[in-house]
Amino acid sequence: MADVKGLVRALAPHEIEQIHRIGPSGPLTPRLLHAIDRAAGGPGEGRGYYVYGRPSDSDRPRPFVLRDDVCAELFGRH
Repeated sequence: MADVKGLVRALAPHEIEQIHRIGPSGPLTPRLLHAIDRAAGGPGEGRGYYVYGRPSDSDRPRPFVLRDDVCAELFGRH
């Protein structure tokens, strides 16, 4: 799970574009969660690269967001 650069390299360009559209703290869609899992090695392998974000509403489940170091790699904040 420590290979953030490898994970980002394994994402398709359109997936990176979608992540850039939602921003560094935007909630990840199920499609992007699947893409991160795939890039990390298979179903569920991306867990840890994405984490629970702050709840936006007490009636909804907490969203998944990218971990800080993954955001830094994708958005150039090192």
